Amino acid sequence: MFALVKTWDKSRGPKPEPPWRLLGLGLLFVNGMAAFFLPVGIFSDFSSTVALLVFLFLPFFFLALKLTKIYGNAVFFALFLGFLAGPISALYLSHAFGYFLGLHFGGVREPGSLAEFPGVRIFRIADARFLYKYQAKKTSLIRPKAPGSILKPLNFHVVPWVSSSWKEGDPIEVWAACPNLAEQVCDWEIQNTGVGESLSRSSLYPYYLEAVEEAGRLHGLKISPKPKILIPLSDPEAALVRTGIYGMSVLVVLNYLWVVGVVVWRRRC
Repeated sequence: MFALVKTWDKSRGPKPEPPWRLLGLGLLFVNGMAAFFLPVGIFSDFSSTVALLVFLFLPFFFLALKLTKIYGNAVFFALFLGFLAGPISALYLSHAFGYFLGLHFGGVREPGSLAEFPGVRIFRIADARFLYKYQAKKTSLIRPKAPGSILKPLNFHVVPWVSSSWKEGDPIEVWAACPNLAEQVCDWEIQNTGVGESLSRSSLYPYYLEAVEEAGRLHGLKISPKPKILIPLSDPEAALVRTGIYGMSVLVVLNYLWVVGVVVWRRRC
């Protein structure tokens, strides 16, 4: 009889872990990935974020395989949500945090000084103006990322952004990009010449660069090899607050999905 009891004890699987442990593990991973990628987004670019995600995937995948013996396959759902939270934090939350910490913000005297701050995203320019007579437009066909979408023509307007001391024949290093891509004509009069957001990391930079090159050909302007292209901002604080709110909203949704996923998983078991 004693031998039978021992055999039965060995045949039983491990006791199921309490659901709060699985819940806490997932929340820790999702929010931990968001916290880990926050400084990555502040101090590096998008390519570094992608490279780090690729580097971390295999170690976390094998760790999740081991944890499935204790918590079940729900661990893979936490892994998926965590790898979504990381880039969301790097792309959205980092910009808002970086700006309010003063890390992505720079104050310059004139547009020609922007090259001294390569990692800055938003600039306040004390002495600047637009050269309206040298504005140009380049229309490009872009297919949205949504499946089944059609090609859509977008208008990329640019105008030289120079200091008040700029003279004819001087090279132009900074260009303003019109934020409205749907209009045939950009109203530059309402754009702010004092604050601009750099597009150097934006996917739209090549299209605006084509418009800059078109302006150089049309007006015979001297253009620097890799010009700075900025979008004028009327209220940078509000724009970055919205960016931070978007990031926090997505992070809250990911946490909510994990909680709901754990509840559904436990009911199935």
